Amino acid sequence: MDRELTDTGPFSRRRNVSYLTSKKANITRADKIKKPHRAIKDIEYARILVLTVHRKQKDFGKNINHNLVQQKQQVNTSMNTEHHYRDRRERPISLNSSETVHLERPQAGVDIEITVKNGIIRIAANHPKNAEDITLAFACKVDTFKFHYPEDLEITIEAVTNTTYFVESKKETESNTSDAIMDWIIQLHIVRHEANLERRLMKFFELLMTRLGKRTSEGLLLEHTLSHARIAEIIGSTRSTVSRTISTLRKTQKIYIDELKNQIILPVD
Repeated sequence: MDRELTDTGPFSRRRNVSYLTSKKANITRADKIKKPHRAIKDIEYARILVLTVHRKQKDFGKNINHNLVQQKQQVNTSMNTEHHYRDRRERPISLNSSETVHLERPQAGVDIEITVKNGIIRIAANHPKNAEDITLAFACKVDTFKFHYPEDLEITIEAVTNTTYFVESKKETESNTSDAIMDWIIQLHIVRHEANLERRLMKFFELLMTRLGKRTSEGLLLEHTLSHARIAEIIGSTRSTVSRTISTLRKTQKIYIDELKNQIILPVD
């Protein structure tokens, strides 16, 4: 009865606690005499157990931090999605004269805003079933050209001169319902409504010089010209008729064309 009771199992609570708290095992007299290797073996096992638990806790902490970082990134992404198109601005696009590029259609509820850094561009549209494009508008660096992408048309941008511009996507707002393309379509419709071709052509030049040109001591200056075929498409005529009418306007000195500089001057009284 006086003999000390000892649990000889290798995982006993008494031994594990003593092994973990001290390098010296609190072993019994019987263990010292009969099984001295058992204490050493249990100490090594306990040391491995402690290292394993510590490693798992460390890995668990790393996983928690990694999950927190992922959740933070997901939250930031979801918050930025709402303002994605409002703040989205593409890299500057540079085109040489006469180069044409397709304008990508944005998502529903998003308007397009084009900012011309230098030069002049022509905004045109074509129907998938019709290969010929239709001139919708022009834009230069003084304009903030915002519009809604047409439903059934594909928009292309042509550089009238060497041009650099930005394309920005902005969310539609009820407070701003202006559409630069519609403004140009109305102005061009008024030009086409003129029955006399000579006056129609003069109105078209006046529109271009007012919106895209500048005033000089000699008159209104347009620092670029369009091909006769393009002018015919815009005002609703034929290329040969436009060529004859421009020749008549030059002879009567109603317009001056510098073919070397590719400029048109409209004298102002």
